[in-house]
Amino acid sequence: MSETKGIAIRYVTGAMIGNTYMVNANIDYHFSAEAEKALIHGVPLQFDTRIKVKNHRRWIWDKTISAVLITYKLQYHPLSGYYLVTNMHRGERQQFRNLDDATGYLGKLKNYPLMTRNALGADTGVYYGLINVKLDIQSLPVPLRPLAYLSTQWRLSSPTYVWNIHP
Repeated sequence: MSETKGIAIRYVTGAMIGNTYMVNANIDYHFSAEAEKALIHGVPLQFDTRIKVKNHRRWIWDKTISAVLITYKLQYHPLSGYYLVTNMHRGERQQFRNLDDATGYLGKLKNYPLMTRNALGADTGVYYGLINVKLDIQSLPVPLRPLAYLSTQWRLSSPTYVWNIHP
């Protein structure tokens, strides 16, 4: 299997629906052997999705209009044989029979309300969004953290994906 391990953001789109800018994203998760082994043995993996909206300014640094952190926890329950994906902010939990279905659900951001039209202001400037996803190593059990910091097997993150926003 020559599949690259890590996280890849395939696409991001957004649109103003009513007074709210909604974001859709498709993210692929491919775990290293070490991360998958830990997951199978009951170690939960927490992923942080960071989304920012910025206003491009010509002469000074770009202004951050909106910044959002979405945290998901993926865990496996060996006794039941199910994978659980929990949205840590909403407390919503979904259950899946296999890892592919769990990561498929984890990788779909659909109509996520990012900001209101008012956040963009009356300015008709140039806006863009940035998104990235990474495994939160600090959320791992304490004995596993030193190994996770040192091993490339645990560096699960995506490059930052940038897209244009048209208010």
